[in-house]
Amino acid sequence: MMKLSACILLAICFFNNAYATTSYYVSPNGSDGNSGKSQAKAFQSLQKGADTAQPGDTVFVLNGTYNTTSGAILNIKNSGREGAYITIKALKGHKPKITAAGNVWNAVSVNGSYILLEGLELAGNNANLTYEGAMAVYNEHINGGTNYAYYAGYNTNAITIGGPKKESRFPHHIIVRHCTVHDFPGGGINAIQADYLTIENNVVFNNAWYMMYAGSGISILTPFNSDRITTYKNFIRNNVVSNNKTTVPWAQLKRLSDGNGIIIDVNQHAYDNQDAASATADQAYTGRTLVENNVSFNNGGSGIHSFKADHVDIINNTAYHNGTVMNYPDIYTNQCHDVNIINNIMFAREGGQCNSMPKNPTEIYANNIYFNGKVGFKGKNDIEADPQFVNPSTDHAKADFKVKKGSPAIDQGSQVNGQYSLKDILGISRPKGAAPDRGAYECTDCQ
Repeated sequence: MMKLSACILLAICFFNNAYATTSYYVSPNGSDGNSGKSQAKAFQSLQKGADTAQPGDTVFVLNGTYNTTSGAILNIKNSGREGAYITIKALKGHKPKITAAGNVWNAVSVNGSYILLEGLELAGNNANLTYEGAMAVYNEHINGGTNYAYYAGYNTNAITIGGPKKESRFPHHIIVRHCTVHDFPGGGINAIQADYLTIENNVVFNNAWYMMYAGSGISILTPFNSDRITTYKNFIRNNVVSNNKTTVPWAQLKRLSDGNGIIIDVNQHAYDNQDAASATADQAYTGRTLVENNVSFNNGGSGIHSFKADHVDIINNTAYHNGTVMNYPDIYTNQCHDVNIINNIMFAREGGQCNSMPKNPTEIYANNIYFNGKVGFKGKNDIEADPQFVNPSTDHAKADFKVKKGSPAIDQGSQVNGQYSLKDILGISRPKGAAPDRGAYECTDCQ
């Protein structure tokens, strides 16, 4: 009987430890000498919260501005585990703001796995930088300059998941949602050598203007295989992405490049292998990527761009007035295989391109709407027509890309299972009529 009781007690202790979670709080008015376990005893720094958190814990971020001028304000190295993410999020009702300027390459770095970031605003330093200053940095660097502490101020990224170095920790199972990311001279939300990424319900604008490394608003570059699953592993959905562009040449190629709203960038080989033909089987990414219900407009590159990236589905997105710097199409697939572009709306700027001719038959277009620009290719049930937006605008504060009653987008999307988004950008279930609508929004009063 004593043995049985001891076993039961041990089991109870193990169960409690396995599922115990702790809430921590961070406030600019706190102290890193506090326990962090209440608002009154909050930590002061985001880094202290992240370093203290263990699997299943939540770090609540209170109102205030969290600023850095030297190094990342938050470098997440601890990892959660399956079913027990480490969460760093705004406390309900609070609107914390992270700012970065100066010797900062990444305002927030994510190098742990099973991490959730939610409800944070990240604001960069574009307002205090100039094109002339950025070009001076670029010219100094390509002529042999190595003042990287100074260069950082013109290349600061907002959120970087993983990284380009060989010693990258290869993070996986990362969620970034309900964040506002804007005015960074470098990229917005970037992932390099990472896996299982969910980037959803974010607003990302005015990024990548002054960097010399060809960034974009949201990007996934060279994901790695943390397993060999071939179903969906990466999700970019329900984001509003605008006015991200590059104005400074890419130092590697010495010409302008990228500045896309969203890019799925190179998954056919590893980061340090520039030749897909020589890539070994384990280097090619096996998982699928879903890009759905995004509104991407007025970006310097494409609204949505897939470059040397296979197994990508671009479904029910709205792209408007993109290619303002690079003249890329609104939705652009380039040297890809097994890519589906279905139920989207592409409304080009004057003189712009809606899409381009696919380079192989596994790039499938269907049930899309094109308007106001060159159409390089039409797939099954693709049409050219005015989608009749409520208020198309390049001003993100005024733009409204819902469609009016009578729009040719209504009830005209593909009905094939897997070829339309089950919910729209606002979480409204599809379809509301005889078939799902095309574009990011499902009209609720158009039947």
